[in-house]
Amino acid sequence: MAKADNNRISPLVASAMTPISDAARAVLRSARVGGGRIELNPLREHLISECRKAGYLHVGEGAKTGRLTGLGQAYLDMLMRAH
Repeated sequence: MAKADNNRISPLVASAMTPISDAARAVLRSARVGGGRIELNPLREHLISECRKAGYLHVGEGAKTGRLTGLGQAYLDMLMRAH
C-alpha cells in the first residue's frame, strides 16, 4: 500500500485557489518571510486588496498589519512545488 503524502494539497483545494498577480504574490512572500504578518503600506493597498479578496491575507478593521491565512500559505506552497 502506497504511503500518502500529507504535504500535498488536495486537488479540490487547489482548484478553489484564485490566481493572483506576480506583484500580489510578492506581498504574500513578504508576509511569509515576516513570520506570517505584514505591515500594511498605502502604496501597496491594491495588492493587499487583491490578496485579501482571494482569501490569502486577513486584515482586520482598522488594523495596521495583515496576516497570512492558511489558504495563502497553501497557495505559496503550491507555487513553490510548481517551480
